[in-house]
Amino acid sequence: MKSHIRAEDLLEKLAKQTDGAEIYELHTVELPVRFRAGTLDSVKAVETAGRALRLIKAGRLGFSTTTDLGDDTYLVQNALESAQYGDPAPFRFPAQQPAPAVQCFDPQVEQMDEQNLIALGEQIVEKIKAYNATLQIEVGLSKELEEVSLCNTSGLEVTSRRTLLSLSVLATRAREGDIFTIFEATSWRHATATDGLALAERLIERLRLAESIVPIQTKAMPVIFRGPGVLALIIPFMVGLDGRNVFLGVSPLRGKLDQKICDERFSLIDDGTLDFAPRSAPHDDEGVPTKRKFLIERGVVKQFLYDLKTAALAHAQPTGNGFKAGFMGGGFRRPPGISSTSGIIPPGDRALTQILQDLDEALIVEGVMGLGGGNPLTGEFSNTVSVGFLARKGEIVGRVKNTMIAGNVYDLFRERLIALSDRPEWIYGFAHAPAIALDGVSVASK
Repeated sequence: MKSHIRAEDLLEKLAKQTDGAEIYELHTVELPVRFRAGTLDSVKAVETAGRALRLIKAGRLGFSTTTDLGDDTYLVQNALESAQYGDPAPFRFPAQQPAPAVQCFDPQVEQMDEQNLIALGEQIVEKIKAYNATLQIEVGLSKELEEVSLCNTSGLEVTSRRTLLSLSVLATRAREGDIFTIFEATSWRHATATDGLALAERLIERLRLAESIVPIQTKAMPVIFRGPGVLALIIPFMVGLDGRNVFLGVSPLRGKLDQKICDERFSLIDDGTLDFAPRSAPHDDEGVPTKRKFLIERGVVKQFLYDLKTAALAHAQPTGNGFKAGFMGGGFRRPPGISSTSGIIPPGDRALTQILQDLDEALIVEGVMGLGGGNPLTGEFSNTVSVGFLARKGEIVGRVKNTMIAGNVYDLFRERLIALSDRPEWIYGFAHAPAIALDGVSVASK
């Protein structure tokens, strides 16, 4: 067996061949447990170790990855060759900087074994079956241990140990002429924040509300986005606030810094410093410290999201948003890019029940298909409603089917914001937002 080549030794050699280099190492141990049709289907531990090399040679970026930590020959060779055709590198790798103390590791998660996960999965299945034994139930549970190390030729050396506990439940109810599927999920770095039975109870409550199906008219009307439904609104904002889109001139927010674009009741925060949140860490994957920052404050654009490369192109400061992971994934095989951490929308001051009572009729959207549908670059969304309920005079009268919603977030939040509820909730562990009531949303039903 080959010995592990130390990243520091590799950097020392690269410093003589390049204008700068960075080594990212990731070691993960994942234990996923799957239940299908309410029965334990699979338990399989997966261990991954990999190294990514990013370097600057003659002003261009090179990138390469490997799982062979005992031989750096092809890793260096491939990175140097790719730099011949790589993108221009207008930045330097960052030096060591003070970083926030962010809690990412929970010993309770580390100590969980497959029996703990199986027992929790069985409890979730039993709870849902007690409500309706005919449901097709799929449950996924995963414990993940992760160690990330990053060092570069500018003197940066950071290491972070992280845990993650993820739960997901999918239930399908099949009746003549109707198949209804509902999904709940959560991820957190702390065991006590991931309540499987509470997640099952939320799913059951939505199944109860969906017992009867009601028609809905095609028209512009009030729509209340709640839970996962809020993501249909957040995604266009995040696309517009992406510094790369702003720099390229394809974001409608270009030139709007410090300008009011929304109702002053609306703010949007990106926070990578929340203890135990799934996307929290002291540094991003480029070694830049994470921070809490207003992207939109009381309707005014305050900040765009940048990684090192885009910040340099835009003559801005990096914001700690250079990550290898996308919205729902991670790994070491891709170079860093701009990504949000935890999206926070501060709540309003009205209870959801009060908001509903003030509306003669409203569509409640709790889930959509095709996130990112429409044209997010212009702020437009267009989605099929996967979980939606019709409310009249504050009472939910039933579930809607074959319904689509569409609108533009900039227009709606500037002119049509009815209210934000006073009780925010975590959405899949990635966003924290209240229910959002907007008027004039286009609703179409077959």
